[in-house]
Amino acid sequence: LWGIRLVAGRFARAGSRVGRLNRNRVMLPREGMMYLLIMIVAFVASLIGRSNMLMLVFSIMAGPFIVNGWVTFSLLRRNHVRRTVPPRAMAGETISVEVTLQNRKLWFSSWLMVVRDRVGRSSEGGFLGPSTEVGLEPTVLFASVKPGTDRTACYQLRLNRRGRYQFGPLEVSTRFPLGLVERGFVTDEHGEMLVYPQIGILSSRWYRESQLAAEMIERQQTRKGMFEDEFHHLRNFRPGDSPREVHWRTSARMNELMVQEFHQSRDQELIVLLDLWQPARPSEADVERVELAVSFTATICMDHLRQTRGVEQVLSICGRKSTSLRYTTIGQAVESLLDTLALVEGGPADGLALAAMKASQSMNSLVRCVLVTTRRNDADLTSQLGSDGLPNLEVI
Repeated sequence: LWGIRLVAGRFARAGSRVGRLNRNRVMLPREGMMYLLIMIVAFVASLIGRSNMLMLVFSIMAGPFIVNGWVTFSLLRRNHVRRTVPPRAMAGETISVEVTLQNRKLWFSSWLMVVRDRVGRSSEGGFLGPSTEVGLEPTVLFASVKPGTDRTACYQLRLNRRGRYQFGPLEVSTRFPLGLVERGFVTDEHGEMLVYPQIGILSSRWYRESQLAAEMIERQQTRKGMFEDEFHHLRNFRPGDSPREVHWRTSARMNELMVQEFHQSRDQELIVLLDLWQPARPSEADVERVELAVSFTATICMDHLRQTRGVEQVLSICGRKSTSLRYTTIGQAVESLLDTLALVEGGPADGLALAAMKASQSMNSLVRCVLVTTRRNDADLTSQLGSDGLPNLEVI
């Protein structure tokens, strides 16, 4: 019966919620099993040999065993545990998760309480492939929690892959005072955290190519200055400055001539096509290519939002599902952009042709179009985009 109960508890723990058989658990550590084995041997020997001395030894050993079980049961009563998880984090950075244990008893302290958490990554479409991380089990130890008080401890994690991570349930256990019996309970304290893809640093080659493309742009727009495009700042009048550049209202207020200075604005709009093609049964290399493509896309999108002002950025994602994002300012884009890239999954990428067709309609000399793909075979990409592909398309 004891074995059946333990097996049923294991199956209940594998579910999303904790089964009733597994809420309160009792187990024997290795020391307790050895202690129990010696007790059984002494008891059987006393019966076979009819030895009162061995029966006395068995009785003396049984006392601490029973007392240990009763003490652990008393310590676990009226304890409450909760967890505080940051809602978002970046892949590769160290995060801290706080665990708080509250002792609601009136008279007895809670000694040597161990709180064990469970952390796992979830995916609707199974984009994790064979690299699915085994569930982590971080543990914190509370040496003593006085009655009517609470203590807070924390553990640190470094999650190296993006995605949605599930926390819980929490398991509280203790072996105090002798370590012969371990008792515990499991609570449905669940949490969730979104891990963003890692943001890298672009090389000088990327900026060099972007600057070269900007220098070749011919703008058709009215300029505020004689040679410049956008207002930069006001400065004092210098010999040789054009009188048309004088800002008369500021000059009258400052009682000296002030000139408007402009600078050229060659910010380009950016269209990024993210092609997350992945076979039905991805290998480790396929999964790594998807992760690298997502991280690189997040890097160029974030860099473009920081470096430009007032220009549009379009991100079209083709993978297990197809989605499109459009932004103009960094304030409204960062959270939504990274939330989307944290959860995208590789797949058949059937929407690439449609996304490329929409991108071609917006292509002009002021737009930079980049295709980030995980396909290794150029023939597959040609079959999707056609033999001509897109004009001025950078394939990465």
